[in-house]
Amino acid sequence: MGVYIFTPEDLLRYGTISEHQLEVIKESLLRKEDMLVVGASRAGKTKLIEAMMHLIPEDWKIAVVTAYGEFKPFKKNIHVINTEFNEKSTKSRTKEVIDEIRKLDPDYVVIDTLHTIDVPYLLDKIIDDYPFVISSLVLSRDLIDEIKHWLGINDDVLARFELIIELYRDMTSSLRRVNAIYRVVQKEGKIELEKIA
Repeated sequence: MGVYIFTPEDLLRYGTISEHQLEVIKESLLRKEDMLVVGASRAGKTKLIEAMMHLIPEDWKIAVVTAYGEFKPFKKNIHVINTEFNEKSTKSRTKEVIDEIRKLDPDYVVIDTLHTIDVPYLLDKIIDDYPFVISSLVLSRDLIDEIKHWLGINDDVLARFELIIELYRDMTSSLRRVNAIYRVVQKEGKIELEKIA
């Protein structure tokens, strides 16, 4: 049996996302903005990212950094960079991933795993070169602190992202949905989130 890849139409059909939220995401992708997709475990982050890949033009190259083959290259323009724990150090693995990204020279970089690479190091080296979509665990509603904790990034790096897409999973019904989309803004030197959808 094959793996079903969610589409934007699926998200709309199941009430996971509103048409307005989908349009905000599409416009942001086409502007090559940096985005974070955040939520608790099993909130649907990977499924949302899969659907988002359908919104990226077919002639754009997408590099997807994942672990243990968790993300499938379901379109010709998706190039998977697979990582896994081995005898190499995390920094050494991350350098190899950076080299692979640079060789590919993609229009977008998607990071759908955090545990096998050093995300802060990777971002420090290439955040100026490519737009990113990165998934992150969050376990509380304090999104800014949670993102900084789980990604290991500081305010300066977080401020480089334009959008945060927050997912929510209802524990009683198991329904997943986009709870909100925020624009990352700086006011008086402090990072704030402005809800836009």
